Parts: sequence; C-alpha cells; structure tokens
Amino acid sequence: MKPTELSAKPYLTPNEVAAWMMVSPITVRGWAQKGLLQAEVTPGGHRRFRREEVERFARQWNPAGNKGPMRILIADDDPAVVGFLKEWLEDERFNTRVETAFDGFEAGLKVHSFVPDVVLLDVMMPGLKGTEVCRQIKQMPGNADLRVIGLTGHLSPDTERALLDAGAECCLTKPVDMPRLLQQLGLDA
Repeated sequence: MKPTELSAKPYLTPNEVAAWMMVSPITVRGWAQKGLLQAEVTPGGHRRFRREEVERFARQWNPAGNKGPMRILIADDDPAVVGFLKEWLEDERFNTRVETAFDGFEAGLKVHSFVPDVVLLDVMMPGLKGTEVCRQIKQMPGNADLRVIGLTGHLSPDTERALLDAGAECCLTKPVDMPRLLQQLGLDA
C-alpha cells in the first residue's frame, strides 16, 4: 500500500503499521503491549491503530531508544559535498548523528530506517530530482513536519519556488555557507 493510501485510512492494522515503520508485526505488538503505541481492540480481539497515533509515534520513535542527538540525513550525489558536510556536522561541538544517501531512492529508504530530524537535500540528483524526493518524503505518513533543507549549486527563483512548494523550509546555495546552515539547523548557539 502506498503512503498516500495509508494516510487516507483512519485505522491501520498491525501489518500496515509494521510496513510503514519498516519493522516486524511482532515489534508493533510489543510497542502496543508496552503502551508505547496506543491501540484499540475490535470486538473480535484484533488491534487497530489510529492513523494519528501512528503518526505521533513515528515522529517520536527512535531506533536507539533515546531523545539524543539531532539526526541529520545528507542526501547528495556529490561525494565531496557529502563528505564535507558530514565531517563538519559530526564535529564534537554539536550533538548530532549524521547519515548519508547518494540518490533520491536511498534518501527515501533512509528516512524510514534512520528517522532523521532534518534532511539536507540536493535539488539536482540523478534519477529522482530533489523536489520530487521532498514531495514524496512529506507525503509519507508521519513526515509532514519533517524538516527538509534544499541545497543547490544553481539557485533560481523557479527552483527555489518548486522546492518550497514541495515542502522544504528553505533552499541554500552551494558551496554551503556553513554559519547560515548551522543557524538554520539551530546548531549555532
């Protein structure tokens, strides 16, 4: 089932929640039994999860089980840009955890598995363009509030408008102005 189809359903089965969160149905049942994910029980004894509850849980769920560092996903096809940003953002001054993706498809997978707080997204990648990746990420259940910051070496008013319309909060130019990026991320204090 596509994320847009899941977002239209008021209740989800344990299997649908598991597919969405990329875990097994047994894990979903465990979350429900521990009270981490609220479930309703049908007259037949089956668990059903309200979509809004699953979205809340997805925003808060952290595979490491803590509320630790800011989780940043860098999605860019240029290894030099990725390496520079990763090294800079993993500096010990910042409480961050950084993961990388080198194309739009990998970025979509990492949004599920890494559960970032913010995605730094290259606008011009091979295959899926950054605007389409942003749109798809934002349409995934539970990701409407996920922060996306666009990065491009060729900023034009049309490019910026398209990315903002897709759901990004802003678009920065490359080479990246690191003080501005840190300010945007809230790491400049």
